[in-house]
Amino acid sequence: MAKQVRWVCPICNGGLLAPTRPRKNDVRRYCLPCSAKSGRLVDRVAPSLDRQREKRTAIVQQKQKAKRVRIARKLQPKKEQQRVDEMRAKMIHKEAERIWELMKPYHKGKRLPQIVIARGQNRGRQYGHASSWANQIQVNVDRTQSVSRSRRVWEVLAHELCHCAVPPIVRNGARDVHSREFYHCLRDVWQRRWGCEISFAKVSTWGYSVDYIIQAQAEDRIDWLLPTATDKADALKPVWDGA
Repeated sequence: MAKQVRWVCPICNGGLLAPTRPRKNDVRRYCLPCSAKSGRLVDRVAPSLDRQREKRTAIVQQKQKAKRVRIARKLQPKKEQQRVDEMRAKMIHKEAERIWELMKPYHKGKRLPQIVIARGQNRGRQYGHASSWANQIQVNVDRTQSVSRSRRVWEVLAHELCHCAVPPIVRNGARDVHSREFYHCLRDVWQRRWGCEISFAKVSTWGYSVDYIIQAQAEDRIDWLLPTATDKADALKPVWDGA
């Protein structure tokens, strides 16, 4: 015999036993006296089934809430990193505009190159590159940016923009991309941007070694820190103020 529960009329509170799922044409589904008075069928309800249904609904809602919390917790680092990436991009583009303005005597009003920011590609000594013919540069940024890494981003940004501002010099059929003029432009940017004095007295050959000579004299003047996803929300305001 099928399990039976008590079905109660919501109007007269009269009840009787009936299966948990009575057929639609089962008269026990309806309170006939109240239906006759109202002129419409009055459905009986099963309080025990309603309580079970409410309990199941509460359990399902609790599971759905827990699932949403797990998903939100899983996506939080990604969202936080996206927010930090947007802040970094804004800082880097603003700084690029400032550097490019300082290089105006060299690029003669040429438009600012496109800045491509790549994340998680700082391997070895490759931190960025420039395509002067495409008027585009790329700067690689780590997920976590220490003070030294933030300084490195600024140094690379200035170096690659300098490539777009100062065209290569052709000597004996070879292109010299790190010429004397190139490093004079870069020194001007360092000195005017950070208020430092840089001497080329120790330069013997114009090339990458000059970058280290410049950095050794003035790198500690860079007051420029990119935010990271591990920072607190109120600490994500960078040292750089956009001025």
